[in-house]
Amino acid sequence: MSQALATDLQALLRELVAIPSVSGDEKAVADCVFELARSGGLDVQRLGHTVVARLVRGTGPRFLLFSHLDTVPVGEGWTRDPYRATWEHGRLYGRGANDAKAAAAAMLATLLAAAREPARWQGELVLALNAQEETDNAGMRALLAELGAPDGAVCGEPTGLEVVRAQAGLAILQASWSGRSCHAAHVARADHENALLVAAKELATLPNWLSPGAEHPLLGQSTIAPTVFEAGKRHNVVPDKATLKLDCRLAPPHTAQRARDVAARALPGAELTILSERLKPFETAADHPLVRAALVCTGKSEPRGSMTLSDMALLAGTPAVKCGPGETARSHTADEFVLASELEAGAAFYAKLVPAAFAALTTTPR
Repeated sequence: MSQALATDLQALLRELVAIPSVSGDEKAVADCVFELARSGGLDVQRLGHTVVARLVRGTGPRFLLFSHLDTVPVGEGWTRDPYRATWEHGRLYGRGANDAKAAAAAMLATLLAAAREPARWQGELVLALNAQEETDNAGMRALLAELGAPDGAVCGEPTGLEVVRAQAGLAILQASWSGRSCHAAHVARADHENALLVAAKELATLPNWLSPGAEHPLLGQSTIAPTVFEAGKRHNVVPDKATLKLDCRLAPPHTAQRARDVAARALPGAELTILSERLKPFETAADHPLVRAALVCTGKSEPRGSMTLSDMALLAGTPAVKCGPGETARSHTADEFVLASELEAGAAFYAKLVPAAFAALTTTPR
């Protein structure tokens, strides 16, 4: 990468990080990205605060680069202004620098560069920088509703440029127990059934976590963990309802329904419902040409699995990998940062991957 291009890339990331964009409030950063993409000659549109840019070169597959513009709130413990966005000794500190504006900047730079260069591929290259990835994935849902599923994709998240082909999903279950209420002053005389105690008898038999099945070779064991218990609202009323939420981290091929069935057997007196199964487990086959192309472009020998969630969860059935600059351990932390060397390596990877991905997808039946 030339010194001029590296300098421009660092300036681009600094500009994005300096704009606060807590999830649900991405308008200002989306405005900035929209103008950058339009001034660079890209076909660009807005879907709410998600920015979508396209570059078409003849007829061929549609390849999607996607990351997100939103961040988690700043939180406590910072020793620097989280939006000052100053490079210090090869590090850019700021909320979102690592997760995931470094990937967003590198992807945008890749598309802008591709628009200026002779085509080395045939097809449609799409960049989506999504809103609300950190909350409800509304940006990704809007993108897929507008464009449909792509033929292949790469998700820009901080993976240390490891190629992730499998990602755990998240489901949330609720177990409910019913009883009959009464005033606490009348428990010795009134007919009642304390739902808290009904639940407690079953909960006392639960292990620390349940498993819906065998381990995944990359992601390990799927788990079902009890996390939130509620019973009663007032000290003077015997509760007639108790509820338990269970957090399910699911590796392919496990589903929310499978987790529900396992939890129901462990808690036979409870009514089990699925509260959420939006973030499904995801996996692309190890021998898929897109996975192999990504490994060649990174110089890695084997793909990895990831327990962290991303918008890739909404791409079931689409060949995709997750790969980007930065390290996942820095995400959502005080004094979040990314290295200049990581940013530059990320941009170099996406530039290599685009033609390699089109070649891989062109030879893969659709």
